[in-house]
Amino acid sequence: MSHKKHNKSPEQVALGINKIYKSKKIESYVVLIVLAFCSYAIGELSFFKKFGISALIIAVVLGAVIGNFAHHNVSLLKKTGALGVCTKQVLRLGIILYGFRISLSDIESIGLSGVGLAAFIVFSTFFFGLLVGKILKIDFLQSALIASGSSICGAAAVLASESVLKSGSARVGVAVCTVVVFGSLGMFLLPLTQSFFALDERLFGFLVGGTLHEVAHVVGAGSSIGAEGATSSIVVKMVRVLMLVPFLIMLSFGFKKEEKNGSFLNQIPWFAIWFLIACGVSSMPILNTDFALSVIKPNIAVFDTFLLSLSMVALGVNIRKDMLSKAGLKPFIMAIILCVWLIVSAYAYIKVFC
Repeated sequence: MSHKKHNKSPEQVALGINKIYKSKKIESYVVLIVLAFCSYAIGELSFFKKFGISALIIAVVLGAVIGNFAHHNVSLLKKTGALGVCTKQVLRLGIILYGFRISLSDIESIGLSGVGLAAFIVFSTFFFGLLVGKILKIDFLQSALIASGSSICGAAAVLASESVLKSGSARVGVAVCTVVVFGSLGMFLLPLTQSFFALDERLFGFLVGGTLHEVAHVVGAGSSIGAEGATSSIVVKMVRVLMLVPFLIMLSFGFKKEEKNGSFLNQIPWFAIWFLIACGVSSMPILNTDFALSVIKPNIAVFDTFLLSLSMVALGVNIRKDMLSKAGLKPFIMAIILCVWLIVSAYAYIKVFC
């Protein structure tokens, strides 16, 4: 009695593997969503709010822990495509929804000098960061991420910049570390210098909003300098966030490697344009009623924070401990120099123009 041996072709084997990964795709999303939810919940605890540790920072740390202790699961997440969706489409939706946190009335409240401060800080810090990175012989992509995190809005800016530059998870991990370390230190130390800078409460709020990394850091520091200072610091910070639009367009056209067969339209970071549109919609009267301000906008902010946390978890699982050790001290030296630059340049601008 003869037995025929049935050998599957490579195409059939690949098809079978793809079916397995498709069946695991839902499970992969569930895992990432649960981790993002945990990050958000932890970030809402009073202890973490007190120290200005946002859900985004917790998410990347939680993701990195999973990535370093569950290698098989990380491999599965990659092959199902869940990580790719979360670090691209979900991230960009999160950046767009971030625009609902800013309105034109916010911008008007700080005047042209406040808007000028935000623009000056963002672009001067970024280009100064590139110069420092070149002097320290840090590769361009790493320098760009550290500089964007320092100049705009911390982890969210690092994420947005990475989506344009395609710089990789290792560099993202290092840049986010600098945001966590120096943004947190600044949140505690900067309010202690209020008497040294001899600025009134409103202008010291300008200094705080113009220098600290994360929105959470500004909120934490602002609560220590009085009501007027807290308000001006948050508004200046949110205008810095608004500068993400021209910044990303600049990155896309000036620093991104041109893709083959890439057209002008393909070079535009459309999610940044939608971010700007969201800011405009946020300024409409219907979204500035008591109901909208107390229910609609806060819920959009919660959902947005969750989406960004989901993106940070997905990026975090790609971060391995050896990546940070290989980076060395240079990125942190660069971050220290940028912190000094932020404070000195912001103070000089305020004394001259405000």
